[in-house]
Amino acid sequence: MVEARTATRCIALPIALAFLASGCGDRASQPVTDTSAVPAAAPAAPASLAALRAQVGKYPRDVGLFESEPLHERLLALLGTRYTAFLLNFGTQGPLSEEGPVLYALGNKPHAGGDSAAILLIDVPRDLIHVHLLDEREMAEFRERDEPIELPADVQTTISNWQDLARDEP
Repeated sequence: MVEARTATRCIALPIALAFLASGCGDRASQPVTDTSAVPAAAPAAPASLAALRAQVGKYPRDVGLFESEPLHERLLALLGTRYTAFLLNFGTQGPLSEEGPVLYALGNKPHAGGDSAAILLIDVPRDLIHVHLLDEREMAEFRERDEPIELPADVQTTISNWQDLARDEP
């Protein structure tokens, strides 16, 4: 009986190997995929600024507004080495607000007596970002493109106050 089992295994093994080598069935019935014709995955499209409308009324720090897309890479490119000052100047912040097509946020550097602050402006339909920085009473504006953004009333008042502060500089 031992010899019969050995003989069966010796016959069954070559049959199984032949079946596996043949591709497990009729090759004509299996779809052929040419992987050389499949294009590489395209990079993901940048997130739209319109998605930020869902964050209106929320504080930038609570939703990671500056550290996530669609803003993070654009802010880094726009501000360069001033990005850190921008973040510091949003240490005390108001919520993301909306007036017309413009989203905006205002911030102040804590314990700086109003000498350092920041404004983020986002023109959603025009896909445009501007940043205004007040750093130790020195004002600077950063624009992605040389196109104006209509300033919301709160922003106009803030910039006017900055200008008064700069004029009063000792």
